[in-house]
Amino acid sequence: MSLRTDLTALLGIPTDRCGLAPESRGQFQRDDVVIEKWIWTAEPGSRVPSVLYRPESPSGKMPAMVITCGHGGSKSQWSLTYIGQTYAKLGVACLVLDPIGEEERHIDGKLGTRAHDPEPVHNCADHAGRLIMGKLVFDTMRGIDFLLTRSDIDVDRIGVAGNSLGGAKATWMLALDERLKLGLVCGWGYSDHLTAHGKFCTRIPNIRLRERCDWQTFLKLAAPHAAIRVMNGDTDPIIDDNETGYVWRDTRENVEQVREAFGEGRIDSWFEAGGGHRPYHGYVDALEWISRHFGTPNVATHAITELPTLNAGTWCDQHGIVLERLYGVELHQRGATLPDLGLRPIKPTELACLTPNELGKPEFTIEGWLDAISD
Repeated sequence: MSLRTDLTALLGIPTDRCGLAPESRGQFQRDDVVIEKWIWTAEPGSRVPSVLYRPESPSGKMPAMVITCGHGGSKSQWSLTYIGQTYAKLGVACLVLDPIGEEERHIDGKLGTRAHDPEPVHNCADHAGRLIMGKLVFDTMRGIDFLLTRSDIDVDRIGVAGNSLGGAKATWMLALDERLKLGLVCGWGYSDHLTAHGKFCTRIPNIRLRERCDWQTFLKLAAPHAAIRVMNGDTDPIIDDNETGYVWRDTRENVEQVREAFGEGRIDSWFEAGGGHRPYHGYVDALEWISRHFGTPNVATHAITELPTLNAGTWCDQHGIVLERLYGVELHQRGATLPDLGLRPIKPTELACLTPNELGKPEFTIEGWLDAISD
């Protein structure tokens, strides 16, 4: 058995894939960006609401990025609507799906619930041979399947980007899905600190991962086909919770040791001095990485580095966005620096894929999924 096959089984990722049965739920336009709303099937009894950002008039087949959401994140989170619009303005399609237990996959349609976190939820999934991380990763893989049904997507230029839990998901996606050619792993790292730090969804899979291989071997599963940038703030107490810097030293060292496997300029570890837990996959340096390795059809690489920027906290205040208490401080999201492309926020009601009568139905909720896998 190959290591990739072993790790896929470790997460409990299904070996069979059902039809996606994609269903359009309409679209709308924001300036020169089109936002399509879709529902598709990840596995029997589990349907996924999602949105696809794309340029209004693509010049050819588009590169595409799949966003993996962090804890409490979903398709309507302010930073992900900002990043989705940003990627599309550069000419890159961007898929964002609600994670199991969040937004339209929450039984009451609530945002920021972290409904997959409680120990009983973890235990129920684990006893069924399906880790929560495996469900999050499998749904993302099905998102790639959805992209591949489209004639306007370049199948050789598909990447993944995520922050925090989204960064953790991105590490697994890059290791297990060879269709990915680019990754932005943000607010996360490659370190044994992450076998002691974190919640059940990340800590347990990492413990079991380390029983099988080291971090460098895990990283090299994405070599040489994927170009990976690991992006963090060097003052992030959310991940470096013992404030020793151990997790960042490990991450730098592990990235350094696999450079040869990836090839020149195809993996690096980027840090923002004094930065905390921020949406780095929306930073200019993230856009430059996408442009360098995929091309950004609407904006040249050299022009990306010259984009004007804004302070995320100021932008949120101007638009009446209330930041989550944990992250709404200068060290974290309030202090983030994002490209200034004249973007406006998008309301959850605009991104809604489900009708009121569909909300809370078992095929969309974590409760329904747990019941289905426990039968």
